[in-house]
Amino acid sequence: MIRTFLIKNLLSADKKTKKRLKFFSELGIFLVLAAIISSGISIFYENQLNQKKNRVIKLELEEFKIQEWLTDAPGRNLNNKIGKFNFDTIENNSDFNISKKRYYFYLLSWYPFTIKYAIGDIELVNNDELKIKYNFKDIKKTNQEALAYIYEIYDKFPLNDDENLTKEEIDEIEKVFANIPLENIVFHLDQSEYNTLQINLFFQEYNSVVDQEKEIITKQIIDMTNKSTDAILYAFIFQLIIFSLVQVFELREIS
Repeated sequence: MIRTFLIKNLLSADKKTKKRLKFFSELGIFLVLAAIISSGISIFYENQLNQKKNRVIKLELEEFKIQEWLTDAPGRNLNNKIGKFNFDTIENNSDFNISKKRYYFYLLSWYPFTIKYAIGDIELVNNDELKIKYNFKDIKKTNQEALAYIYEIYDKFPLNDDENLTKEEIDEIEKVFANIPLENIVFHLDQSEYNTLQINLFFQEYNSVVDQEKEIITKQIIDMTNKSTDAILYAFIFQLIIFSLVQVFELREIS
């Protein structure tokens, strides 16, 4: 009798040990699967978030360029207006030996090189609608014509790059402008001023476009972060329910 009792106890203990081992094995598998699924969900959403964040960084870098032109373009036009005002104050002053043609030509010579840099930056902008709206092709065309006009006149100047020109050299330069119509210089000057205004308006509107896109992407990042958290939580709850059901069915089978 004692031997039978001991054998039954040993068998019962062995069964309990096996049940415990099975339970902990299934629990371990559940935790491993939960970790794998959570990692998979995190990796998927992390890749999506990284793409969104990289886009935001590119837009922020784009804004540096935009802000630069929002300052430089109106600054160039302001300098032009100040230059014209300054000439009006010295035009009849005998102490200044400079004609209106030469003075306006020097005002013009600043424009095309500034506009050329702006054209290079606008070409990198992927927004054909804005380029059409602000006549980007016309800006390129008229600026190239202004550059050609400036070089054509510069080629007639005395071969002296020194800023300290002699009176004879200044007189030679003034002779160059004797046969150049003032209307031509004013035409290119006014056209350059208008082009610079268009560039400023282009970057103002493009700045709004960039701000709107940043706002949309920021909202998407917040939504995606919330979805990632929810997805991991729902996946864990689903696996927990499956694990609990398996344990319930096993208990019912044993009973």
